[in-house]
Amino acid sequence: MSAASTSRRILHFLILFYLLCLAISTSDELQTLLNIKTSIQSPNADVFNSWKPTNPLCNFTGIAYNPDGSINSIDLSNQKLTGSVPFDSICQLSSLETLALGKNSFSGPISEDLKNCIRLKYLDIGNNFFSDTVPDFSSPSQLEYLYLNSSVFSGNFPWNSISNMTGLVVLSVGDNPFDRTRFPNMMVSHKKLNWLYLANCSIEGKIPSEIGNLTELVNLELSDNYMSGEIPLEISKLLKLFHLHLVKIALDPISRPFWRISAGRPKKQRRRGTGSGSLSFPDTSGTFLNKLWVSLM
Repeated sequence: MSAASTSRRILHFLILFYLLCLAISTSDELQTLLNIKTSIQSPNADVFNSWKPTNPLCNFTGIAYNPDGSINSIDLSNQKLTGSVPFDSICQLSSLETLALGKNSFSGPISEDLKNCIRLKYLDIGNNFFSDTVPDFSSPSQLEYLYLNSSVFSGNFPWNSISNMTGLVVLSVGDNPFDRTRFPNMMVSHKKLNWLYLANCSIEGKIPSEIGNLTELVNLELSDNYMSGEIPLEISKLLKLFHLHLVKIALDPISRPFWRISAGRPKKQRRRGTGSGSLSFPDTSGTFLNKLWVSLM
């Protein structure tokens, strides 16, 4: 293929891309984005400088779209945004799969409109300053990544909303002052989970033996809760587990050694907890893990 032919192909592609941008910019979704911009307060004006009706949508900061021109992603993470999140406008974007608003200063309650974002696969509203409870959001049943951590939520967490999210890979709801509740049993049926962050969210009772069903887990964090009892033996089924974090929970005193496994071979260690309690870790046959970092103190 000659250089001239290659140049023509590139030129045709750029023209098509530009025409697609123009077509998108005339859609109803453009007005929806402008409504979102109006609703959100931002000391960081730069983030919305590109959000203008005269600008092609493909040049909007934080926006990605499908080949047909429909918006599939909004990423405004860590932009110092304030005010409430306009879910009523955001969830009008019927093809939206990714919504990343973490590490801002959003506040106020989460509206019921969130349940209208039915195609979401990735939702991050963690590290904000919301108030009140998390509403039922069972409609986005395709969610795979859910981050609600460190956002000052309170009240009862709607654990049943998660029951139908069979593809969930990451669940991070820790560091919120929820009402006390036992370990949510529906979690042990989410066998695709590889990251479960439930630290400091008022969970009580025992770690269920069914935790061994979550064989894809790499990270499990349950620190700073009200849990008791021993770590169940079934945790030895979690062959991919790399980080087990159990700091500041009142489990049973150590009655026997536990294993820290490195490079597939058991290394016997004793470790005593401090503060409100200690724990017992079940002995295993040496087939547990290649590497496991255990945080207990």
